Amino acid sequence: MPRTLLGGGPPILVALILASTFAPLCAEAGRSAFLFVYDTEIVPEGDVELEQWWWSESRIPRNNERPNGRPAWYWIWSAPVIGLSNHLELALPFQIFATANSTSLEQFSAEAYYRFYSREKEGGFQPLVRLSYHHAIRQGPGSIVDPSTVETNVVLGFGKPNALHLVVNATAVVSLPWPEGQAQLPRPFLLPSVSGGVSYPLVPGGELRLSAEALAEFQVSSDSTSRDFPRYFVGGALSWTRGRVWITAGTMVGLTGLSSASPPFIPRLLWAVAL
Repeated sequence: MPRTLLGGGPPILVALILASTFAPLCAEAGRSAFLFVYDTEIVPEGDVELEQWWWSESRIPRNNERPNGRPAWYWIWSAPVIGLSNHLELALPFQIFATANSTSLEQFSAEAYYRFYSREKEGGFQPLVRLSYHHAIRQGPGSIVDPSTVETNVVLGFGKPNALHLVVNATAVVSLPWPEGQAQLPRPFLLPSVSGGVSYPLVPGGELRLSAEALAEFQVSSDSTSRDFPRYFVGGALSWTRGRVWITAGTMVGLTGLSSASPPFIPRLLWAVAL
């Protein structure tokens, strides 16, 4: 990701990681070993975590063809994540969207994660439900006004995080009638998806974990000419936990070729510091 997108972020990030890495307390944050699959770990009651996701999506032209005028896209997601109880977590993120030529605030969100069993209970099956509202702000490519959306996720995890750990997700994103614009996306639309992942510790204690995941996205709308769906991805990541910091980095690779472009390549970095 270009340095111009990060602004003064890296020095602050380095300072937080150095300060937190050598803290005497163990990591209690709602860490995740996956890139796009939601997991079942949540922040402890009364704790606050600063969490960020950085990722990009690009399409490489095939046969010397232009990629339909679409540049690489970049996103930065940032949020305080608050443990309201040992069952409930609240995140209040904002998301920035950028290309090589512009940067804009894309959306504000409110996300609630409810874990059916207490976070202190590890092992076995762990169900979790996520409900989020995304309020759209920016205009998308081609002056299309992106709609605000409501997203629901059903997450089922199995196994302890510091051992062999399996997770499956079922997701639905539903468009809302606002904001209004001159050239709107077809509404209503529904974006269902399914995903799953597996992680395994490379060292005792689970501080270093290797994961693999798969994601399938679909679209149900009045736009029958859309060529971007369905989309299928596979990928992997390496995650590291130390003190009150966790970091996960890896990439997803698209399996569905489009008419004039190769499958998307989506590298992603997630990190968090428990405050």
